[in-house]
Amino acid sequence: MWGKSVVRFALLSLSILALGGCSSFPDDGPATRSIVKAAHATSDKHYDLVNLDYRVVGEVAAHPPEPLTTMAGSSSTARLRPIGDGDLLSVTIFQPNSEMSLDLSGSDSETKKSDNQSLPGLLVDDTGGVSIPYCGQVEVAGLTPTEAAGAIKRALKGRFINPQVLVSVQTSSANSVTVFGEVKTSGLIRLFPNNDTLVNVIASAGGTSRPTGDVVVAITRAGRTTTAPQSVVLSDPAQNNRLAPRDEVRLIYHPRKFSTFGALTRDAETPIEDDSLSLAGVLSKLSGLDSNNANPSAVMLFRFERPEVARALGLSFNPSADQVPVVYRLDLRNSSGFFVAQRFEVQPDDIIYVPHADLAEARKFFEVVNEVSSVGYDITNTNTVVK
Repeated sequence: MWGKSVVRFALLSLSILALGGCSSFPDDGPATRSIVKAAHATSDKHYDLVNLDYRVVGEVAAHPPEPLTTMAGSSSTARLRPIGDGDLLSVTIFQPNSEMSLDLSGSDSETKKSDNQSLPGLLVDDTGGVSIPYCGQVEVAGLTPTEAAGAIKRALKGRFINPQVLVSVQTSSANSVTVFGEVKTSGLIRLFPNNDTLVNVIASAGGTSRPTGDVVVAITRAGRTTTAPQSVVLSDPAQNNRLAPRDEVRLIYHPRKFSTFGALTRDAETPIEDDSLSLAGVLSKLSGLDSNNANPSAVMLFRFERPEVARALGLSFNPSADQVPVVYRLDLRNSSGFFVAQRFEVQPDDIIYVPHADLAEARKFFEVVNEVSSVGYDITNTNTVVK
């Protein structure tokens, strides 16, 4: 009875081994040997395999990524516009050397005891004027607040004794920019001579709750748009442009993410929430490797690397290529690998893959044998079955 079972088991095992040689076992990625073999292929080579060590980490860190876009040189030189249509003005009129101030409220008495008389918010109409009691429409569009005060004073001449006029702009669409997107308060932000830069305006809109590395700032002016990461705008003064009236500022959420596969505790697409994240930080976020299945000597990181980094690493590639496919391999069986992982920064769109260990593959084989053969094969009884 046992002889037939052993023969049956042997035949099934040979069949399954043949399937295994054809990579027919269920898996979630290539084996370590397949990755290494493809990297050393003499023809049809698709990527380079680089062992992560202190030298490699230093070379990568010495060539930090440059922003793909920039706002440098886009600063506005335009002066703030004078009073224009749609502006809301505050006008205050009073008489000096008198305890009796003007009453422009429309009451029967011409004067009343008050330090000054403030008119309610006056809207500059589409003709460029504002309506002032006792003198009618006064043209103020195209004037500065000081010039507008002079125009109103001249209009009041002969009606009151040497009135003094103060004009201030409460709101000004002509001197505002539109801010929207990933800000706490979208809307019009008025520009002032000492408050007209990109950082000033974003702060006036309440800033953003997103990590600065995940936000792209876009300025649209006269139909042309320039962009830069917010982290660059904050760190590089050349990117903190002076804005022009009627600019549109949009903050766009563009999350940085990396992907993980293989013998880890979970497969996931994970956001990079901090300004930077090391490979050690990634493994910690994922609660480490799968101790039952992972090959700790082959933690692989797949990346389209920049040509200047590939050149510094001594890799051969097409001179016209703007990206070079590289697989970085980290050996965590060596204790120094943990220090290397702590210094190696993960970049957006990186893929981290950990192949299964050889013993895990062998265990998978025996599980398939047990399931298919119905012999109830048990590794602990192997000797008994053979005998």
